[in-house]
Amino acid sequence: MNKRTYRICCFVLMIILTSMVLGGCKILFPQEEEFIELTNPNSSDNKGNNKKDKNKGAQDDQDDIDESSMHMGTVEVIQEVIYVEDFEGETTEFTRRGDSNIEIVKNISNSGKNSLYISGRAEAWNGAKLDLTEVLLDEQKYIINAWVLYEEGPDTIQVNCKIERNGDDYLDVASNVVNKGEWTKLKGSAIIPENTDTAIIYFETDETEKEIIDFYIDKVIISHESVNADRGNIPSLKEVYNDLFTMGVAVAASDITGERKELIKQQFNSLTPANELKPENILDYEKCISDSKYDDSPAVKFDKIEPILEFAKEAEIPVRGHTLIWHDQTPRWFFTEGYSKDKDAPLVSKKLMLKRMKNYIKQVLEYTQTNYPGLIYCWDVVNEVVNPGDMEENGLRTKGSLWYKVIGPSYIEKAFEYAREYADPDVKLFLNDYDTEERGKARYIANLVSSLQEKGLIDGIGLQTHLGIEIPSLVDVDRSIKEYGKLGLEIHITELDMDLTEHTEEELFRQARRYKRLFSFLKTIQEEKAANITNITFWGLTDDSSWLNKPGKSSYPLLFDEYLLQKPAFWGVVLNPDIPLV
Repeated sequence: MNKRTYRICCFVLMIILTSMVLGGCKILFPQEEEFIELTNPNSSDNKGNNKKDKNKGAQDDQDDIDESSMHMGTVEVIQEVIYVEDFEGETTEFTRRGDSNIEIVKNISNSGKNSLYISGRAEAWNGAKLDLTEVLLDEQKYIINAWVLYEEGPDTIQVNCKIERNGDDYLDVASNVVNKGEWTKLKGSAIIPENTDTAIIYFETDETEKEIIDFYIDKVIISHESVNADRGNIPSLKEVYNDLFTMGVAVAASDITGERKELIKQQFNSLTPANELKPENILDYEKCISDSKYDDSPAVKFDKIEPILEFAKEAEIPVRGHTLIWHDQTPRWFFTEGYSKDKDAPLVSKKLMLKRMKNYIKQVLEYTQTNYPGLIYCWDVVNEVVNPGDMEENGLRTKGSLWYKVIGPSYIEKAFEYAREYADPDVKLFLNDYDTEERGKARYIANLVSSLQEKGLIDGIGLQTHLGIEIPSLVDVDRSIKEYGKLGLEIHITELDMDLTEHTEEELFRQARRYKRLFSFLKTIQEEKAANITNITFWGLTDDSSWLNKPGKSSYPLLFDEYLLQKPAFWGVVLNPDIPLV
């Protein structure tokens, strides 16, 4: 028995003994069905989604995508409750997080008699936490349910449940909008990444809330989920489009686990880190403020991106670097004197900020190219820099961009200059933006790209292509790609998804038809050489991990569901004849 197994056994025994003595937290086993929610593959929500087509067996030869048998796979889901806290005992294993007070209170509860009251909070992140390091195992998926209530304050607030991992990594689990005076359920899931040393579940209000309010939590239930899924014999996206463009997927560290790794390797030949290469995850604040030598050359760290790069290296999947310069997910302190976090801290001079930018880009490129030579084949140098609504002369984003505020419009060209200086010769440099099919915005993007192109600073344009189920028009998408194609640069579809909020058979097939129309356009564009599309990347692997999921509102925008089963959308992308175009 290894050390961790021994600790887990001791922890389980401790909880059982505690429940016998105090009647508080306790382990529940699968037979207690009131806490187990099994997915029924034949439920109305999944109708036609998890059954194999008995009239069409999976074919051995998938070379011709138009003859592939369309099926949705099968799944068996088992949830085993491993932890429950109902606060009915005299004590709890929950402790306070930050400046807050916690206490078990009587006669206020969602069920039973008691709940946990969190008060005296100074900041939004203050709340209640539970250390489950010895219970939550690496590469396993857990479902967390809890109930929350608040009685004083605004009409609604957002309450979050998260997992603090290894002290400085935060996994989103569940969020919901709570009405004042109403018990509201939080339900979500998380996959524990590999090499997790500590895992602490905690509850907080969202940082966007203007008031710091007291709240209650009750009936916290944690279940381990195991899945037996059979996708059947499905074609590989990267093989289907091998002669046209590479097929990519954006991933988080939690995607680098078990079956998810195998699905990625089977389907994709390009990888984009969704967040781990953004400045907020690379900059090392504690080291930056430790010595004045970092004032013009910020300290950086790469612990969060390494699991993804190691996997990509092992799997021999090339990586899109995303992103070096962005107005969002770049902390304000990066722009302040002395790296101060004070909300009123003065910003540095243009001269100093250019030094910080240059040295940041230099360090990121040198680290990745030294430790993972040849792995990152392109970079989104700047991201989302065009926003005509800000009324800047050249259509550039001004509002909310500290890059623009400190340096001015020249920061874009300088970023490309620095990237070109330090990037390996074969690494391509891209400008990446959204709503690129809008005619007005497209003109500004084309003008900016042309100016960079004249100076030999840019190799391609990244079109995010976040679609809705109805808008934008795919005719506009098709037209805009052809217009960008006239510039003679590479085109990447960098963040493709299709927002869908109704999980019904009818809507899932509607989404599949729209995906099929889109890929019919893309295939024709490439075959007719109307533009040089070299990569298409989906912004996420599975629906449940999509950025489009909002508190209390789910989206189903991708090709695989939460159990890694292919959806009708997958068959639309491979142009299966069973998916009609109209």
